[in-house]
Amino acid sequence: MTLRTRILSGFGFLLIIFAALAAVVILVQRNQLVDQVDAQLAAATPLGRPPAARPGAAPGAVPGAGDAPAGARPAIPEPPIPEQQVPEEPVSDLWLGVIAPDGTVETMSVGLLLPALPDVSSVDASATAVETGDLSAADGDVSFRFRAEPREPGDGVLVVATPRTDVDQAVQRLFLSFLLGGLLLVATLGALAVWLFRLGLWPISAVTETARAIRSGDRSQRAPELDPHTEAGELALAFNQMLDDRDEAEDRLRRFVSDASHELRTPLTSVRGYLDLWEQGAFRADGATEDAVRRMQSESGRMATLVDDLLQLARLDEGQPLETSEVAIAQLLEDVAADARAARPTARIAMADVVPPDLRAELDHQRVQQVLAGLVSNALSHNDDPNVWLRATSDETHVELAVVDDGRGMSAEDAARAFDRFHRADGSRARSTGGSGLGLSIAKAVADRHGGTIELVTAPGEGCTFTLRLPRTVSES
Repeated sequence: MTLRTRILSGFGFLLIIFAALAAVVILVQRNQLVDQVDAQLAAATPLGRPPAARPGAAPGAVPGAGDAPAGARPAIPEPPIPEQQVPEEPVSDLWLGVIAPDGTVETMSVGLLLPALPDVSSVDASATAVETGDLSAADGDVSFRFRAEPREPGDGVLVVATPRTDVDQAVQRLFLSFLLGGLLLVATLGALAVWLFRLGLWPISAVTETARAIRSGDRSQRAPELDPHTEAGELALAFNQMLDDRDEAEDRLRRFVSDASHELRTPLTSVRGYLDLWEQGAFRADGATEDAVRRMQSESGRMATLVDDLLQLARLDEGQPLETSEVAIAQLLEDVAADARAARPTARIAMADVVPPDLRAELDHQRVQQVLAGLVSNALSHNDDPNVWLRATSDETHVELAVVDDGRGMSAEDAARAFDRFHRADGSRARSTGGSGLGLSIAKAVADRHGGTIELVTAPGEGCTFTLRLPRTVSES
């Protein structure tokens, strides 16, 4: 079931609940009003009964006028009880009458407020119990509520009736109130549905259509721009960002494959060329074979170095655990400087400041030393006789290892892409100006695996400062 169907079903269920509640309320209110009318009719019924004689009095005797005993003072006669009189035309809305067993109707009282007379022809004159019900008007569209009470056997029934106008009008007003409330509820739910569909479901449907178009092969499609303050807007924004990140990742992958292919193809082409020449009869002179083998070894070594760098990057990307240990920072920097001087005896490498001998950090010694050695090697390779300084600072949680040179520096464009894989400031990829362009990528990957960062500060003619900021205690994730 779609979300649209669920919302419409929920709204329909609310309308059904409202209609059922309205019906129950109207029915209960109607019954209460009818019960009140029945109570009024029951209170008015005695008006039509004949006066009752006093117990023990002779028929026709004057109440209180009996024979007094001899010598007794004559009793003061009690005032006669007046017969119960019913005005012929009282100011009320009651109709009072008697229906004889033969169906003859004797009207006893007709209220002045009656809009019409009830049609009592349907009342059972032989009823033996009190009966209540509804009557229509003898002439008109007024409905009545009646109460029929049996009289003495053979005397018919006494009927009291009153219009139901107030009850019907109250029920009608209540019905109209619920009807108006129902229409207002329908309008509100309709507006809410339109609002939900327009701000919620329609944008989601648009994102869905975009996803379907992309799945069908149109990778240029993007979700429409929506209000970023809504969930649908956030979804569309995240969806487009995901697509942009995917395209960027694919572009990086294509560049990576292209650059790796280029780097591997060059030494492979050299090795194959030497082999082809040897097969065609070249390198037969004395010493020529040894020179060709030396060159092939150089190319194969270059290729092996590239493969090792790619493998190391792959392992870092996979999140393989670091081999951490407590490392003395001063000794680490001295080892890096000593190794660089051994490779280039003329290089000017020095410590910028005195590093405290007790400065220690939990690091992967081999990988961090490889990063620092690579930074020093880059500084020496890309500059003409530069000065290189090693520096270490720390706080309570981090240690910063910096490699500073006073060489040519880098442009802002090259600095922004310095840590991209296979990126080299020298677009020609000449062997004399550096390696394959993976050194700084490996440095960034090592920093990331330690939970740290590496930053570059440079400008043309102002040298480069690489700062490796690492936590003093590594927490593997």
